[in-house]
Amino acid sequence: MAGNTNKSPKKLEEYAQSKPAQLSLFELLLPEERPYSNTIELYDFIPKYHWGKVERINGRFLESLERGFECRGRRYTVRVDPARLKDKDGVVRDYYPSQREELVEDALRKLVCEGQGLFLDDEAGMTFTLYQLQQELKARGHSYSIAQLKDALFVCAQTKIIVKSEDGSAVLVSSMFDTLGLQTREGWKGTGNKTRAFVRFNPLVTQSMRSMNFRQLNYARSMAFKSVIARQLHKRISHHYTQASIFHPYQIMLSTIVRDFGLTAYEKLSNNLRDVKKALDEMVERDVLLEYKANKVMDARKGNKLADAKFTLTPHQRFTSDIMQANRRQTAIKKLPAVNTQ
Repeated sequence: MAGNTNKSPKKLEEYAQSKPAQLSLFELLLPEERPYSNTIELYDFIPKYHWGKVERINGRFLESLERGFECRGRRYTVRVDPARLKDKDGVVRDYYPSQREELVEDALRKLVCEGQGLFLDDEAGMTFTLYQLQQELKARGHSYSIAQLKDALFVCAQTKIIVKSEDGSAVLVSSMFDTLGLQTREGWKGTGNKTRAFVRFNPLVTQSMRSMNFRQLNYARSMAFKSVIARQLHKRISHHYTQASIFHPYQIMLSTIVRDFGLTAYEKLSNNLRDVKKALDEMVERDVLLEYKANKVMDARKGNKLADAKFTLTPHQRFTSDIMQANRRQTAIKKLPAVNTQ
């Protein structure tokens, strides 16, 4: 797959480059912070990815995805317009952002936490090489070729997301990546080591950094999950479950998981229940959850057909330790005068 972003980006040196205090506070540079990254308020909780197989119209085109979701008790809708790229065979095809794009975004954000971030014309961004991105993902158990990573970057740059609040007012109209710049040096032989790239992230990422609405995430554990559901749920509870304790379990409905994670709602809800239980089992195996309970909600009017399920999640001590560490860091950051620096 090959393609170009919707607009020809300026060269890196043409941007005004800066490193505001908020970006420095986003970083996690100490040796003991190496397993961690950050979650981003609202942006990370938009169900913008498509999981599973796709069925293209005439083998080429995809419909826009339209989904409802909630964040912090507020209701939103999102429309995801797929990327349209020309493949190597010369045929133009549509692509949804999927698991690959999610992992690429997470890996790039981790590199920002390690000091590679900068603001380009006052928008959060970073520079990196494709080889570096490839090695970061490989170290976390996700292997992609350089060509696949280029594809993922172009999909992120060309996928448009439109988020509206419950009253219909627009919250966001933007690509997943505001800008993508790839500069391939002459003589590059495919390793990606000499292919330097830069991105400017979605405006919500910049907004979250400036307002300090981000939270520390155990990135190493999150990236290790095989289950998409486990990874999404881990991010959610890492960001919102700030009072994590065995005495205060976390509760969430099956219908909420299906809706907010952008999952396919199967005709038989029991299939969704099965998938979520499998994800929760993995979270128990990886010491995020100590245990969980699933209470089925049956619809008597439909012959006791499964209507929903309530999950009660008891956190593992290792997860509560991560949350307490994130709470301490957030409290310390909020006290700094740099928070109000624009």
